[in-house]
Amino acid sequence: MRVGIIGAGQLARMLLESASALGLEVTILAEHPDDAAALTAHNVIIGTPKDPEALAALADVVDVITFDHELVDLDLLEELESAGTVRVAPSPAALICAVDKVAMRTHLAGHDLPMPDFLAIEPGSAFSFDDLGGRFGWPMVVKAARGGYDGRGVFVVDNVDDARTVINRLHGEGTTALIEEHVVIVSELAALVCRDSAGIIVSWPVVETAQIDGVCREVLVPGNVSDAQRQEGENIALAVADIVKNVGIMAVELFATERGLLINELAMRPHNSGHWTQDGSVTSQFENHLRAVAGLPMGAPSMTATHVACINVFGGPDALDPFHSLHDALGVSGAHIHLYGKEPRPGRKLGHVTVTGDDPDEIRHAGWAAAISLGTVMPDELKRETR
Repeated sequence: MRVGIIGAGQLARMLLESASALGLEVTILAEHPDDAAALTAHNVIIGTPKDPEALAALADVVDVITFDHELVDLDLLEELESAGTVRVAPSPAALICAVDKVAMRTHLAGHDLPMPDFLAIEPGSAFSFDDLGGRFGWPMVVKAARGGYDGRGVFVVDNVDDARTVINRLHGEGTTALIEEHVVIVSELAALVCRDSAGIIVSWPVVETAQIDGVCREVLVPGNVSDAQRQEGENIALAVADIVKNVGIMAVELFATERGLLINELAMRPHNSGHWTQDGSVTSQFENHLRAVAGLPMGAPSMTATHVACINVFGGPDALDPFHSLHDALGVSGAHIHLYGKEPRPGRKLGHVTVTGDDPDEIRHAGWAAAISLGTVMPDELKRETR
């Protein structure tokens, strides 16, 4: 089985590690030869995910194509799939719910799944800014339908003037604006599932995530997720997987609110909220994703420890390479270090640390100790919560 991966970031790099253990032949489509996965891959094609020639070259040498990110051209992928020479997993029909936020909201709304109230406004369509305020109140959330990630393309607007500025800018770029009600978030959770082409689904425990400025900084398993939230989140993720019929990993990002869980966004590739599975689960998200897209039986998602903490490593203000501090980080008892081989710069995600154990406070403290030794600055919002 020959697997192609569109994208060459850290997710592709970690997929390569699992592919090696399974004996799968992998070819990476990388935009640059120094991308994280391109540095470790045996087979690399240089090109963009929106280049028809690069996609055709990838399709010629693999049996199935999967993804490191969702910044892709769905029309080109549909052409590849229609040609019948290569499988695409997840399919473009499923992937649109991760690529296009309006398509996701519209599709899931027809199945009565819990979400914030929303409205899509296409460029050139007639609408009233005053009516928006009457429906959603202030503040409200405005999102770019496509292209946003890690908080990019998401705007909280407090008044008509701010809404007009953001929506007009998105429309000027030819982008549909997704308007959502601003909900009071008690906490943020994520549910991770993996589905194969026969419709079999495995799921990991619902986790608690800490998002600072739209970027995930830590994942705690199970964290402060109640039994009711765990069951509710898992049920939502299983329902979504059945509806969109993805093949491979799907992460469902969730808002915990006073009225229950609400779906925020979907991702159909390995996800930051599942990095803990490398050291805290019988089968990691990366291995199960490859098993699913390659048509192999999926492995057990069971936890190997009572608690897991996963802390993201970010470049500090001095932009030092965390590899130079690896000795100190590995000196933290129980810390498993995963570095991505990326050029360091302030605020860039460079790796993650996982710690497993029986004491949630102890492992969280150890995870942050290792991440800090690697140059990560702990956000003030989290300092108050860590002993």
